[in-house]
Amino acid sequence: MEISRSVDKTSDRVSDPATNYRGNILIVDDLPYNLRLLSRTLRTQGYKVRGATTGAMAIRAAQSPWTELILLDIQLPDIDGYEVCKQLKSDEQTRGIPIIFLSALNETFNKVQGLAVGGVDYIAKPFQIEEVLARVETHLTIRRLQQSLQEQNLRLLIEIEERQRLEESLFAEKELAQVTLQSIGDAVITTNAQGNVRYFNPIAEQLTGWKAHEAQELPLSAVFVIVHEVTRKPVENPIGKALLEKPIVGLAKDTILIARDGTEYAIENSAAPIRDRQGQIIGAVIVFHDVTESRTLARQLSWEATHDALTGLINRRGFEQRLIEAIVSCQDSNHQHALCYLDLDQFKLVNDTAGHAAGDELLRQITTLLQKKVRANDTLARLGGDEFGLFLTQCPLSQAAKIAEQLKDLVHEFRFIWDSKTFIIGVSIGVVAINHTSKDLIEVMGAADAACYVAKGKGRNCVHVFYRLDDEELIRQRGERHVVS
Repeated sequence: MEISRSVDKTSDRVSDPATNYRGNILIVDDLPYNLRLLSRTLRTQGYKVRGATTGAMAIRAAQSPWTELILLDIQLPDIDGYEVCKQLKSDEQTRGIPIIFLSALNETFNKVQGLAVGGVDYIAKPFQIEEVLARVETHLTIRRLQQSLQEQNLRLLIEIEERQRLEESLFAEKELAQVTLQSIGDAVITTNAQGNVRYFNPIAEQLTGWKAHEAQELPLSAVFVIVHEVTRKPVENPIGKALLEKPIVGLAKDTILIARDGTEYAIENSAAPIRDRQGQIIGAVIVFHDVTESRTLARQLSWEATHDALTGLINRRGFEQRLIEAIVSCQDSNHQHALCYLDLDQFKLVNDTAGHAAGDELLRQITTLLQKKVRANDTLARLGGDEFGLFLTQCPLSQAAKIAEQLKDLVHEFRFIWDSKTFIIGVSIGVVAINHTSKDLIEVMGAADAACYVAKGKGRNCVHVFYRLDDEELIRQRGERHVVS
């Protein structure tokens, strides 16, 4: 993949890279040209660089203690970049290394997947080298600042608790530590060895809804109420683990803090024991921060990857994934599902005579109309254009045929009004079964599409059901469409 020629201008800015060391970077790309160009440019900027051309080489190279950041291509000859990232994030030695994906795959789905497996950023090829340099510097700086802040916070807190217990702290040092804790952006709570609250900073007060003097000496579990975001089950308090001599303990994924007034915050945290000079545990400290906004953004990106922006329905990608899961579930069971493939009649007429805005509004109104008749456990999706898919769970084919007839009549009775014009819309529907005889997604979707094609051939606004995938009509229709193509 070609990289922007602005590399040459950037590389001219550093005259003596040997005296301008800025960090150690591992570049993973199977194209030697990309490796050479990126390596040369980064070295002129003062970075130390190593390269790898396969996923396996990348995993081995990342074990080196000097690796501070990885530029990772997704398309590699042995295992893809997503898998490489997963393995690195599952290894205690390498999980803290920031990973920036560099890839020609530029769909929202790819970016969401990259962030989901642990990447900190995603740059699409072809890219400007200035952008790469800026993001590399940013993420190296963030990592170093985070490490420095966590170390300083824990050191300060441990020192405060030790000096309070031993009554050896000097007033000036204690005052400085208090000011620091009052000013930092993370919430901080410390406890004694029994897990009762000793200290709250202002951010902890804000997130929990408890004032410091109210929380004093209360069990931490009374003021720090945490549950799993999805299951709503209580999450084990990390302070309990820290008091059992664990060095640093993190929260479970997708943890929610429920404040005193019921407000919910998505949080991330870490906890550690506090020891006196003899090494005895005298308490613990927990540092946490609000990640509600970033978690909401991640959910939004995930939603956009599987939903249609116009109608709000599941898109083809999300719909096909549900069909695949249904087909697999039928292999070892007697489950019977059905798939309806819907194609609107006269949609092109509306688009041609009233414009695309009218066509979009028609699709939205048809979506609302169909949703009123769809069961809560069924799935309605927009497959593209004026085509919809309806997955009917635990529904025999005879019942699916009746539902399809009802939907056909519902659409035909509907009147679309635009700019004082009234349009009569129809829909052609193909219906097929999903059961233990269904082979795969291609077969099922192909049969449903073919059944819809037969319905249109009958004069439109019709329903056609294929009761068997070896149906003579299906075989004949496939042959005709093959000849046409």
